[in-house]
Amino acid sequence: MEHLLTIGAFGGRCGLSPSALRFYDQCGLLRPVAVDDSTGYRYYSADQVPDAELVRRLREAEMPMAAVSRFVAADPIERVVLLDEHAANLEQRAASVRRAISEVRARLGGAEQEETWGCVVATERLAKALDEVRFAVGGEGRPELAVIWVETRDDSVRVVATDSFRLVVRDVVPSALTPETTIRAALPIAVADELRSTLAVASGVVKIRQTPGGAMEAEVGGRLMRLVTATEPFPDYEALLAGLPGGHRGVVSRHALVNAVASERGAAATLVLGGDGLRVRGGTNGRGGLVGGSWDGPALSVTVNPVFVSEALASLVGPDVMIEVSAALGPIVLRSADDGALSVWTMPIRPTQ
Repeated sequence: MEHLLTIGAFGGRCGLSPSALRFYDQCGLLRPVAVDDSTGYRYYSADQVPDAELVRRLREAEMPMAAVSRFVAADPIERVVLLDEHAANLEQRAASVRRAISEVRARLGGAEQEETWGCVVATERLAKALDEVRFAVGGEGRPELAVIWVETRDDSVRVVATDSFRLVVRDVVPSALTPETTIRAALPIAVADELRSTLAVASGVVKIRQTPGGAMEAEVGGRLMRLVTATEPFPDYEALLAGLPGGHRGVVSRHALVNAVASERGAAATLVLGGDGLRVRGGTNGRGGLVGGSWDGPALSVTVNPVFVSEALASLVGPDVMIEVSAALGPIVLRSADDGALSVWTMPIRPTQ
């Protein structure tokens, strides 16, 4: 496969993280040209770069997944029609364009920063990532959970939090990343909040590195912050995820699912997945609100805490959500992607008889 690109190399060319590329593969939107049967590694052709860049731009404009699929397959006239239909999202498109321009400006001065800093990230992106995972920070006598985990991996900056009932993983595409420099730091929530407050009043980029002693340093707006890290080891979440079985998947409208879950006032709600997509049914009535969407597996019902699911949906990005479930008592996975990917694992609750 020497003429093909690994997922990391391909993502570097088109501006998508490996996590985002895996998400688009799972959705059937951007398939690799080859997958190694023994390792599961994905390989792409350089000819796919224009299509991947097109998908990235359309998703930055918050075009729904179904519309992106139609756009990619459409002729030039049909593409104009699809863009006209999407004109209602003009303000969101403008915000995405402004963010893209900020990234380009940050990259113009990134060469020197790459030599001395582990990674460089747009302040807006890192601040948003910290916000998106904070709801899952734990505690309650478990100091190893009262942190936000930050690490560099795959061409991405990863931000993680868990309270043992929920796990949220956010991958962010950095402006620059030094491959030989590794950052692995657990920031106590007070320290993470201080960093978040500083990012809120800054613009441009934040530069991050880890000192030999294990502390993390961040330079924001000309200010050097020394971020003390936790001494308790963060849970090995990757080993946990590696042991989970793969599930069936569906894609639904995030807005519709938010409304359906919010309408359930009880302590439990049941997600009913089947041929008509997803239906949300409360614990006290049998009607259920139809969300629709797609589902690739057999009929399956899983009972969840609606508050947990609502908090997860509030943190997700973009108009669409992928939902993955392996069994009635297995974890529910909610995923979305824009410039990276965001995944939330939520434990179900045992339904009462």
